[in-house]
Amino acid sequence: MNQKQIAELENLRRTTKHAATANRALVILLLVKNADISLGAYSVDHARRLKYAYLKGGVAALEDKRVNGRERILTRAERDAVITTLKTKQPREVIVGCEVEHWTTGLLGLYIVDQFGKHYKSKTSERLLFRKAKLSWHCPGKVYEKADPVATAAWEKEMQPVLEKHWDDGNTVILCEDEMVLTSRTTVQKVWLPKGEYPPVIETNNTRKRKNFYGFLNLKTGQEHAFMTDKQNMGVTAEVLTEIRKLYPNSKLVIVWDNCGWHRGSKVTEWIEQDGNTETIHFPPYTPQLNPQEHVWKAGRKAVTHNHFIGEKLEEIAEQFKAYLEGQRFSYELLGLRAEQPTASGQV
Repeated sequence: MNQKQIAELENLRRTTKHAATANRALVILLLVKNADISLGAYSVDHARRLKYAYLKGGVAALEDKRVNGRERILTRAERDAVITTLKTKQPREVIVGCEVEHWTTGLLGLYIVDQFGKHYKSKTSERLLFRKAKLSWHCPGKVYEKADPVATAAWEKEMQPVLEKHWDDGNTVILCEDEMVLTSRTTVQKVWLPKGEYPPVIETNNTRKRKNFYGFLNLKTGQEHAFMTDKQNMGVTAEVLTEIRKLYPNSKLVIVWDNCGWHRGSKVTEWIEQDGNTETIHFPPYTPQLNPQEHVWKAGRKAVTHNHFIGEKLEEIAEQFKAYLEGQRFSYELLGLRAEQPTASGQV
């Protein structure tokens, strides 16, 4: 070893805050000076390995590897500060550029990095912080006060044999349809809230950046057909039905969808009459939970859009969203009827 390296080891002994690192430097110096290695509580062989590691990797090879792990761990004061923030603040109040109201593990990790420069390898530590803050996670859901359970039960009883008959007809395609709007606003799935509280789902139209989607789930095969459009109205709906007919030129189409105005508009009615081989069935009012296509949207959001800042990447995200939907098979049921194919990855 040269004098520069010896001086570097001497300096490391004096400046390091970690006793183990200082002791490793001492052992190498004792070995080089042919002094008693036992003063450093290491064997001669171990000292030689440390010397080789130093010559190969420099002083970094002598540092306590556990130090990096300690640097990732929040101090007690930092943990208390995080817990206080979780109890009293929303993500949008403490994370620059964030519009989300409810905490997720991803957002908590981002906040910790921003505030303390530390990053947990596992989400387990973040979940423990949520529990310390007396929060529990929930999946946002919609509650429809206007839903009529009696009318819904009557509809299910009436439609069960109708759909079963169509199911048994090999030339009939059953399509469950719905529309959605993908915006630049971040969406969430699992969020952390104080125990006993539940996240409301607020539907807004306050953003200029959006992509409209029409989705048709083939109930028998589990195949999804997704269409991006500029608008949602009866004219666009008729155009999308024309594209669907191209996919199934010789089959009878049974389209099950909700009661929105453009499903009953004059242009759609005219299209159905001219087609002559399409039947429509309307879900009861305020019953989106019956529509398998709603679950397809949820799976797509979980896989592509949830907990991500979409921002200026809306076009890119919309294409990814469409590609994901059309690349999966979804086995969601309607009145007990469902495709035999396995569900898409990650679905329940």
